[in-house]
Order: sequence, then C-alpha cells, then structure tokens
Amino acid sequence: MNNQQQKNVHYFPGHMAKALREMAPFVKNADIVVEVTDARAPFSTRNPMLQGLIGSKPHLIVLSKNDKADTMVTARWIAKYNQEGITCFASNLKGEKVFKVLNEMSEPLVLKKREKEKKLGMKKQPLKLLIVGIPNVGKSTLINNLAGKRVARAANTPGVTRSEQWIKLSGDFVLLDTPGILPMNYEGPLTAKRLAILGSIKEDVLPLDELYRFLFVFLRENYKNCMQNRYGIEDLSKLEAEEVLQIVAKNRGYLLKNGAPDTDKATSSIFKDLQEGFFGKISLEKPNA
Repeated sequence: MNNQQQKNVHYFPGHMAKALREMAPFVKNADIVVEVTDARAPFSTRNPMLQGLIGSKPHLIVLSKNDKADTMVTARWIAKYNQEGITCFASNLKGEKVFKVLNEMSEPLVLKKREKEKKLGMKKQPLKLLIVGIPNVGKSTLINNLAGKRVARAANTPGVTRSEQWIKLSGDFVLLDTPGILPMNYEGPLTAKRLAILGSIKEDVLPLDELYRFLFVFLRENYKNCMQNRYGIEDLSKLEAEEVLQIVAKNRGYLLKNGAPDTDKATSSIFKDLQEGFFGKISLEKPNA
C-alpha cells in the first residue's frame, strides 16, 4: 500500500452515491432519524456524511449486536452519547424486542410535533422514522424486529438493500429503510480496517494479510483468551500471527493442493468467527481511545 492509500481508503459503489443524493428529502420529511451502528465499533460504523444530512433533525442511535460487544465498553459508549445529548440504546436486535424501548425514547424527541397536534385538535400521528446506517450494521434486522416479521431483507453482506422502502407498522410508526451508505473515503486506515473485519465493506478492499495482522495484534493485546479458547491455543503471547494461521488452517483442514496450509482461507474463517460472535464479547474500539 502506498502512502496515500494508507491515509485514505476509497470505497463508494455507484448505488450508494445515488442513494445519498436521494435521501435528503426523506430526512426532511422524517420525524426522527434512527441511525443504526455496530456496538463493536460505534465510531467506525457511523458515517460523517450522514451527520451533515441529519443536521438538527431529532436523532436516535441504536448500538446493534450488543450481544457480541464488550458489555463494559458498550456502557461507556452509551454514556458518551448521552453526555453529548444524543439519545442512544444498545440491543441484540435478533434476540430482543425493541418496539417498547424505541417508542419510549422517541416521544421526548418529538414534543414539538405532539404540541402542534394537540393545538390543532389532532390525535397522535404515527412517527415517520428514517432508518439509516452503513451496510451490515443491522438496519433491516431492526425493521423486522419492530414489525414482528420479516418485511426487510437482512443478510451478513454489504450492499443488500438497494433502494428505499416505506414500511407501515402499527399506529405508532411508519419506517423508511434506506440502502447502506458509506463515506467516499476514510481518514486513516483504522476505520476501514475495522469495517472490513466486521463485514461492512468487502475484505478485498484492503490486503487480507494486513487486516489479519491488525486483528491479531489487537486481540492478543486486548482479548487474548478468545483465540486461545476458540482454537485450542495454550499461550497466544508466545506465537506470531503467521503461526496461529498455520494452526487454524491445519486444525480445520484448510489445505492447498500441494498439502500446504491455506492461510487465506484460515484468515477469512477467523474474520467470520469474530463477525458471528464465536470469540465472545469483543469491542474493536473504545470511546476517547
């Protein structure tokens, strides 16, 4: 990677550019913008381009996949956002019903709307929620959770939702799901590395070996027991990154035609294990760190 690539990683598919242009009027018409982020990397999985669109619009952040994130670190993120005046909660969107908590947290954000309705003699109108976030953070999972059924396609792959879709729920909410939109580039390589490891951008955006070394060092320094427990390694501190790859490849039968360990396949399986939560509760970044 040359110096410029180290500073900025570019990844902005055409459908995302189009979606960003078309999102502005939806933001204007929404009552609340609900931004979904991954609890394991709450900063890296936010999009600064979305912040410009949201402006002063009532805003709520959902830290998804908190069952896979470090509980103490997640609590620090929630405290940080609360201190900044941003309403925020964390949830395992696949295992916890969030309709009630979202309803409770939404009402204080729309007091002006409710006052206006009351003055006009209107009954409470359904809140128009705009669901935004980068790919693979759980937007569609949130919508399906609120609806109580599968109404939005969800997959562990970036770029599944390709166009906006309005989804009517009860008399409380009308939701708009949007395509996952990534910034055109990232300031510094750490954000892009975290996104690639979590599956929000394709792994091949960055060199596979570089991503793995970054993850290996991070886990060895912060959560060394997770790899030891998952792969039956006695002492991770005595091994180099390549040695762990060899162990994983051999234990799982990832071999090339010549019988050598397939380290690329082993690397991808390690990322998959982290994404699926097989390493336990891990956060890739901490607030103010």
